[in-house]
Amino acid sequence: MPKQYRGGARQFGVWQMKWKKGAHRELRSSSEVQSKLEAIAGRIANEANQGLDEPGYLTGSQQGQPKGSQGRWRTSVVTGTAEAMADDARHDTLAKLLEGESL
Repeated sequence: MPKQYRGGARQFGVWQMKWKKGAHRELRSSSEVQSKLEAIAGRIANEANQGLDEPGYLTGSQQGQPKGSQGRWRTSVVTGTAEAMADDARHDTLAKLLEGESL
């Protein structure tokens, strides 16, 4: 029978795994994760801007709360002009594009 969970170690069959302290935070804030999220946000903004006279959908990128939190990297796509705001209100542009995006 596997050992009970104690202090960061779990046993699966005959293998035992210990989580490195801070490893999840390090992974969530890695440059690879950051690049992937920024690429997704960029794709969504570019596609949303296709029907506009000037680019009005803008992207943002930042790390979540520093120490004491999970430190996830986050990106956003926002309406930055009146034209983009009207387009999104009329057509639900951002919701539709995000719905079709596979992470």
